[in-house]
Amino acid sequence: MNFWKRLRFYGIGFGIGLMMVYAIFGTRSCVMPNEMKMQELVFQHFELSEKAKCKLRCIKRNEMLLKVELRHFEVDYDVSSPRKEPCGEYYVKPKKEFRSEHPYELVMIDCDTITRIDDIQILASTNTCTCQ
Repeated sequence: MNFWKRLRFYGIGFGIGLMMVYAIFGTRSCVMPNEMKMQELVFQHFELSEKAKCKLRCIKRNEMLLKVELRHFEVDYDVSSPRKEPCGEYYVKPKKEFRSEHPYELVMIDCDTITRIDDIQILASTNTCTCQ
């Protein structure tokens, strides 16, 4: 068997191996658990409490804009209660590089297919919001 036949034989085996690896693993990607949880929370159906709706008006945002901005947020697991019964409670804050653009934090409650935004904590000191 000369060099070119061996190289072709090796190439065919290598190609079959690549196809098997792709079939087994597909298009998986490396996603951190924090990012995965934020994706889950954002893609579920949203419900806002009356208090959250009022505070959302104070910071001049609407529900659709909030959903778009949540890609710049992360879950703070130090103060969250993901195993709380009946629904997990997550404190969501902006990532470090986006804190100046988004001066608020959220309390989100995750129940199966519904994400309920319970409260919005506005961090700006010049805020004059009167929501209770």
